[in-house]
Amino acid sequence: MTASMGVSGPWLNIVILCHNRPLDAHRAIASVLAQNSAEFRLTVSDNSSNDEVQAMVRRDFPGVNYVRRTPMLSAMAHFNRCIDEATADYYCLFHDDDVMHPDFVQVMHQTATACPHAVALGCNAVVEVMGTPQAAPSFLARHALETIDSAQNLAARYFSRAQSGIAPFPGYVYQRRLVGSQRFLTDGGKYADVTWLLELARAHTMVWIRKPLMTYRMHEGNDGNTESRRDRLRFLGYLKRQCKGLGDGIVQDYRCSFIYKTLLKSPPQAGRAHRLQVAQAFVSTYRWARYGRWATYLALVERARIKHAQRR
Repeated sequence: MTASMGVSGPWLNIVILCHNRPLDAHRAIASVLAQNSAEFRLTVSDNSSNDEVQAMVRRDFPGVNYVRRTPMLSAMAHFNRCIDEATADYYCLFHDDDVMHPDFVQVMHQTATACPHAVALGCNAVVEVMGTPQAAPSFLARHALETIDSAQNLAARYFSRAQSGIAPFPGYVYQRRLVGSQRFLTDGGKYADVTWLLELARAHTMVWIRKPLMTYRMHEGNDGNTESRRDRLRFLGYLKRQCKGLGDGIVQDYRCSFIYKTLLKSPPQAGRAHRLQVAQAFVSTYRWARYGRWATYLALVERARIKHAQRR
């Protein structure tokens, strides 16, 4: 679908990134086409290893702009190719297994107009786990719009022990001019999406929209269900290199929650006794160090305020 804003064309490119999930992709495409605002251009970017998505789009959505990636690209290279091809002022890299709510484009346009300084706009989401919608949204917030004014602020929302959820990655809309030449690290592993967002937040502000504008689906096929300790350690290395800007607390929170606690929960194996002792010692020390940081209490107070505001 193509729609125009005056003579300059659509303000938003929506790209649905597809890989071997024709049934899910059908649902995602239909949700985009059901928007109550037509001010966007939709592209289906098919990075599949078979022809099932292509056949589905040609059969059920013949008017939609379709691009087949041959040869197949890596996941991050696919993201970068779609960014390179964006021509509108803003673009969204939507996933083929999520669902866009009918007011997504309209609310994003209103927010982009109100917040022209923001490099990215993230939205809240209904979280669906194995087909069941959850009572709590993806994140809690006191205000209709939440400003993320630094990489440290964003990292705290991801990894702080008092965090209140995050804006799901597929729901972000990016301002092309402010993103500039920034691209995903093609060797960044599974957590290159978080690295990408942190790099953007280092230079510009972001805005999160409290209203859920999409359904974020957690299912057996999610890449996040597959643990990769190598990628977690790679991302820890990134956080340590950025420690000056992010702070020691972020590194410690991430190391505790996503590495050592994961190690402690993993099934016991021969030869791991020493590593388990190290993990237990770190977690025990971390608990005391955490409550020695003033930022911990500020975060806990903020979380309590958010929960109180949600109940009103």
